[in-house]
Amino acid sequence: MSVSSKRRDTEVFSMAFLDCICCGFGSMILVFILTLSQQRSLEMESVEEIQAKVRAAEQQVTISQEEADRILRQLMKTRVEIETAEQDQKFTELKISDRQRELMLLLQDIGSMKDARNTLLDDKKLIPTEEKKNLPIPNPGQYLTGINLSGEYILFLVRMSGSMLDDTPDAAFARLGDPDFKKRQAPKWQRVIRSLKWMLASLGPDTHFKIMLFNEDTVPLLPSRPNEWLPSKDRQVLREVVTRLDELVPKGGANLEKAFATVRFMPRLPDNLVLLTDGLPTLSDSIPTDGAVGQEQRIRFFEVAERLRPSRVPVSTILFPLSGDPAAGWLYWRLAARSNGAIISPSEGWPEI
Repeated sequence: MSVSSKRRDTEVFSMAFLDCICCGFGSMILVFILTLSQQRSLEMESVEEIQAKVRAAEQQVTISQEEADRILRQLMKTRVEIETAEQDQKFTELKISDRQRELMLLLQDIGSMKDARNTLLDDKKLIPTEEKKNLPIPNPGQYLTGINLSGEYILFLVRMSGSMLDDTPDAAFARLGDPDFKKRQAPKWQRVIRSLKWMLASLGPDTHFKIMLFNEDTVPLLPSRPNEWLPSKDRQVLREVVTRLDELVPKGGANLEKAFATVRFMPRLPDNLVLLTDGLPTLSDSIPTDGAVGQEQRIRFFEVAERLRPSRVPVSTILFPLSGDPAAGWLYWRLAARSNGAIISPSEGWPEI
């Protein structure tokens, strides 16, 4: 083999080896490039996923902040309500204290009046007795402890509700099932009728009077003379009135608001108004009721009715008390004080006819 032939063989082998090396190296570069591209794609996907999580977290933070603000506003509102309730409680406690002081003063006055009455009774026993003479009926303005029946026009406003049948709510309720003639004979109602007859007989000869009855409605005693003031010196009229009184039957509830409103709009107001009742009203036109009526509601009924009483007309109350109505005495006493009237709660034997 010649020298040139050997060289060509060597050169052919060397080129093939270099081709293999280059191909292998190129493959490695291609694999590296492909791997790098895929890694960059994965990194882009990871960045987008992280950004989505960041946005979700920011939205959650915003919602949490709004919830925190709402809770804070609710907390502030609750604190204001608590402070308001505490102030109302303090005001109520002060009001109760004032009422308690007024009650104590009233009880002291009652005690003083009882002592004065006992003293007068003891002094009366020392007065020498004289032969009794036929005397006219005493002046009711003095006999009724301040109730004034003077004036030209006197109005008697008589409660005719079912509670007027007895002294306790249970006993009065039990009498509601009685026939009418038994209701007329109920001892408490007979006391009311006797009291009214006694006062009618005590009116002056120049006095005119009117009798209004109230339960759910307010009506005149004599429907045939609804707007007339009756002369006390007319014996025929008195007989008609007495006959009508003996026919009355108590029933239903008591709407003092409607009664005072009726009096307020009379064409001619009375000089004095005498109210015969046994306690606080049980009905009201202004305050709706649903079911049983409690003491607090009855007090509200009375306060509404009091605002409708005729102004500048003294209102005197003859109270035939019903048990279980503790506020009645105080409220009617206040009504008497505000209207320049009076109040009495007569004994069971009054009046003696």
